[in-house]
Amino acid sequence: MSAEQDQQLWAAVVEAEQEHRRSKAEFYQNAQDRTGILRTALHGQPWQVTTALEFLRTFSVDAPGLLPRLVELSLSTRSALAARQAIAAIPRDQLWPILTPVIDVQMQTSDPDHLRRLAELLAHLQAWPKLKNLVSRAREIDDPDAREVAADFAEKYAPCWSATPGSGLNP
Repeated sequence: MSAEQDQQLWAAVVEAEQEHRRSKAEFYQNAQDRTGILRTALHGQPWQVTTALEFLRTFSVDAPGLLPRLVELSLSTRSALAARQAIAAIPRDQLWPILTPVIDVQMQTSDPDHLRRLAELLAHLQAWPKLKNLVSRAREIDDPDAREVAADFAEKYAPCWSATPGSGLNP
């Protein structure tokens, strides 16, 4: 390939990115039922889910109404990081009150993998009191893998919840 062909390829990438951003802005500004469309997409095929999560990272206004599904997706291996980022884009003053009941339901599990993903979400959000509660809960579960989750997150994050009392998500 020549330098000219490389430049043409790059120009096509830039043009596609511009069109992508224009389309997202148009959807944000003009869709009549953005939240409904996004809710359906978050339950759809992988490309639908990925696109909806990317959109919500940029335009978080619809994310509070989708929080239970976003938390579910944050517990999957496929969508965990993108879902965490979409949740983290919600302004904290809106997030904390609506996240607490969703997290409380999720913390009822004893599945070690579920607990680990939930702990990762709480650490990503810097929800230290909730993470401390999860670690305490995981220590009480009669499963060595759950106790390993507790040990891993206590070792790494205990200084955070000890150093910042009252910060983050209320317990």
